[in-house]
Amino acid sequence: VSTNTISPLTIEQYVTVSSKVSSDNEVSVMPKVSGTVTEKYVSGGERVTVGQPLYRLDTRTYRSNLASAQADAAKAAATYQNAQTDLARYNKLIASGAISHQVYDTQKAAVSEYRSAVNAAQAQVQIAKDNLNDTIVTAPFTGTLSMDDVNVGTYATAGTTPLVTISSSDPLYVQFDMSEAEYLNLVRENGGTSALGDTLKLQLSDGSMYGYTGKIVQINPSMNGGQISFKAAFPNPGNLLMPGMFTTVVSDYQVAANSMLVPTQAIIPLLDKNMVDVVSGGKVVQKAVNVIGTYGLYSIVSSGLNPGDEVIVAGQAKVVSGQAVQADVDSHSRPGKIDHDYRDSD
Repeated sequence: VSTNTISPLTIEQYVTVSSKVSSDNEVSVMPKVSGTVTEKYVSGGERVTVGQPLYRLDTRTYRSNLASAQADAAKAAATYQNAQTDLARYNKLIASGAISHQVYDTQKAAVSEYRSAVNAAQAQVQIAKDNLNDTIVTAPFTGTLSMDDVNVGTYATAGTTPLVTISSSDPLYVQFDMSEAEYLNLVRENGGTSALGDTLKLQLSDGSMYGYTGKIVQINPSMNGGQISFKAAFPNPGNLLMPGMFTTVVSDYQVAANSMLVPTQAIIPLLDKNMVDVVSGGKVVQKAVNVIGTYGLYSIVSSGLNPGDEVIVAGQAKVVSGQAVQADVDSHSRPGKIDHDYRDSD
């Protein structure tokens, strides 16, 4: 069998997990009023800012409604003004006894009624103005439009017809899961879930490193299938990231002192444990090890092995525990310089 002699090392340990880019906000933009789309100011795929006009609906009905409401308000205001004038005259007449208190009180009640009518008419004017303004549909927030934008001529029903979908684009969020073992190890080593740090790096699908760092903003308070879900925010001023992209989150490095680097191919998963075959006294001995992470092609073992152990890295399938073997040290499996320094890769 081929073996690798183990020696303790102090290494910079990274946590790398697969992740997916998502948007924090994604909504279908719908009109507040109904009407036919008469103008379109944008196209699908464009980046827009909050308040930017996207569509205009037919305004004719709403302009007419506004004119009618304004006319009713003017009429109500004139009636109210006349009633106030009469009340002022009645106030002088009642002092001289020319009119009865009943006539005066009736006029005073009429003034109050006409004032309420003015307020109601002004409210209708405001509603008509709002409806007219709402014929211009604007972006609810800064983001990127999808390709589902409707065309001019489409009849849109208020609150029902989606005109276009908009997704927030800066920042974007990266969702990833961490196993229970990884989570517990980070908590023990660093005293909390902030172990991933505030400067997460992101490796893109082509192997390059994203130019901005991110930080965790949400942690799922419960586990799902032995996994804990995290959400990290990354700036996206250049719109390089897009929702749905697959990436790899790279944590701040942790210094793992007196750890053993074992070729990952030597690790044998067995139920809920990790085992390795070691040659001791010319025979195979199986040992349980604690794997705390990976480093390139190697697994980082914090306990279970001793310096100088000869770990079998090839030929495990041919041997069983207690079997006599001849060890052939595999020089190619010895850990040397590993080009895995994420700090310099970007």
